[in-house]
Amino acid sequence: MKLLVADIGGTNARFAYQDKNDSNLTEFSYLKCSDFENIYDAIEHYQKKYNLNIENMSIALASHTNEDTIKFTNNHWKFKQSEFLKYFSLNKLIFVNDFVAQCLSLGSFYRDISENKILNEKILKKYDLKIIKSGTPIKNAPLLVTGPGTGLGVCTLLNINNYPLAIEGEGGHSSFAPNSDLEIELLQYLKKKYDHVSNERIVSGSGIEEIYEFICFKNKIPFKHLKAPIIGENAMEGEPKAYETIKLFFSIFGTIISNVILINGTQSGVVIAGGITPKLQSIINKSNFELNLLNKGRRYDYVKTVPIWLTENNNNGLIGASKAIVNPHYMSKILSN
Repeated sequence: MKLLVADIGGTNARFAYQDKNDSNLTEFSYLKCSDFENIYDAIEHYQKKYNLNIENMSIALASHTNEDTIKFTNNHWKFKQSEFLKYFSLNKLIFVNDFVAQCLSLGSFYRDISENKILNEKILKKYDLKIIKSGTPIKNAPLLVTGPGTGLGVCTLLNINNYPLAIEGEGGHSSFAPNSDLEIELLQYLKKKYDHVSNERIVSGSGIEEIYEFICFKNKIPFKHLKAPIIGENAMEGEPKAYETIKLFFSIFGTIISNVILINGTQSGVVIAGGITPKLQSIINKSNFELNLLNKGRRYDYVKTVPIWLTENNNNGLIGASKAIVNPHYMSKILSN
């Protein structure tokens, strides 16, 4: 196999190595995208660090992968898939969306949902999942995997012919739908800056900064340009502006999740991934997350039964990438010599 796997987002580039088809991932390494001029430099740095002989690569990207040219939504890197294969002299190469990889990493968990009436603590512990909202999974219904990081990933998992299939899309760029007077004010504020206010404009790292600016403006408080991690840290310490920012952030996230549940029928459950929620999860229950989630009128009961879990495993994207290259559903995406 001699497989390099990668999970590359807007901020971080994670790498690991798999020597054989049935072997575990090893040589984990986490790099900052901003430290490298391009993706080639980052991979060569990782390869030299561990002195690896690479024959194949499976790479998950925070971008759509249907065209030869890859340009990240929230990252300065740009390259062509066709040039990549020759540059590294690979036998096989596959690129998949990063949330496709997140979905594929949960393939075994999804099978357990479909085979067990009760998901006990042992099963959840096996997959490093924490309960955010209890519910009753509907067997064989789709599973939603979503979450904010540098962007907002949205992907739906099904099981087709005994192999997991992730339905890829650009759900993060769907239009923001306010669910309160405060959220309407936020939309009006952002409309002065952007022609289209997407969900990712708000529920993402940069979205935290947008909400924080709005909170300061609304309360006529002097505004300081703080980065999302600092706002998050301040919120965890109880600083009022930052705390209100993160509460509003999770409230809006609740609406987004329930909208996708209704659109894609993801009644087997929701797994929240991404880098932001694990750090700020204690504020979820202080926000209107569940109030907005369940505010679905005649379809209240449809959403109420859906369980929501949080994954804190940073390696899910790498695990999913390793599975993509051997999954029959993704054979058409493989480039080979």
